Amino acid sequence: MCGCFFFLSGVASLWWRDIIREGTFMGEHTQVERKAFWVGFILFVCSEAMLFVSFFWAFFHSALAPTVELGCVYTPVGIMPIPVIGSPLVMTALLVGSGVLANWSLHAVKSNSEGSCEVMMLALMMSGIFSYYQAVEYYEASFTIRDSVYGSVFFLTTGFHGLHVTGGTIFLFVQLVRMYKGHFSTGHHLGLDMAVLYWHFVDVIWILVVIFIYGWGGW
Repeated sequence: MCGCFFFLSGVASLWWRDIIREGTFMGEHTQVERKAFWVGFILFVCSEAMLFVSFFWAFFHSALAPTVELGCVYTPVGIMPIPVIGSPLVMTALLVGSGVLANWSLHAVKSNSEGSCEVMMLALMMSGIFSYYQAVEYYEASFTIRDSVYGSVFFLTTGFHGLHVTGGTIFLFVQLVRMYKGHFSTGHHLGLDMAVLYWHFVDVIWILVVIFIYGWGGW
């Protein structure tokens, strides 16, 4: 499994490297090709959204009609949920603030303003702190993934979101490196556009997680 993961990561990295070289240094990406990249990216985001639709579907299936095994209530009997007033709100502020800073960095690149790299570094720092808070929350949680459907839905949804945060952080970090190397200009910033849009997608999913999984699920 690990070997397959590293092989896939290596192939993807080489492909992305070639795409960057073609678009940045060789000028081989026409307007039609850039539109094709956008279509592919939007379809990718839609597929990611459907993954979380399945998790929320599982949540609503149990929350709207809790069974006898759950005590006919949701949160299930015996589960001590994580209060939404606490670390979830702090994590929300960190992730949304990171999205605002990433968007600020993008607009700085588009307007040829200074400080885009510094702002992006702050966004990456906030995403790292978010991941730290989530790790602490998992460690201190009074329930596990084996504790009824509540634990399964909670850890699957927040865990996969955490993986998307990690992937989005890597995505933004690559764009930060490209900023330092001068790959972007006012008319050439497709990779940065996609990275920031993906980060906004991660923000929106987290807000829904806080409202439903933490808020409604822990009511």
